[in-house]
Amino acid sequence: MSFYRMFRHKMLTDNDSLITTGDVVSVEHDWVKTFVLLPHRTISGKWVWLRTVYCRRVWVYTGFVDEPETQYAELFDVLGEK
Repeated sequence: MSFYRMFRHKMLTDNDSLITTGDVVSVEHDWVKTFVLLPHRTISGKWVWLRTVYCRRVWVYTGFVDEPETQYAELFDVLGEK
């Protein structure tokens, strides 16, 4: 386990924080333009490859384990979100 993961776990489970065991916390990073060589499914359900799309990393903390996920999206998916 890396130092960063231990620190983040300590920060999320600290007694002074508003987060308690059983809460689900999601950390979403910014969308980054990237080129996908292999097929990936976008958040809208389409398969894309050999194209420039947007990618972001999403960390979900459930109280026990960090569950990382990489999401891919086209420009209109990103613009239509929220």
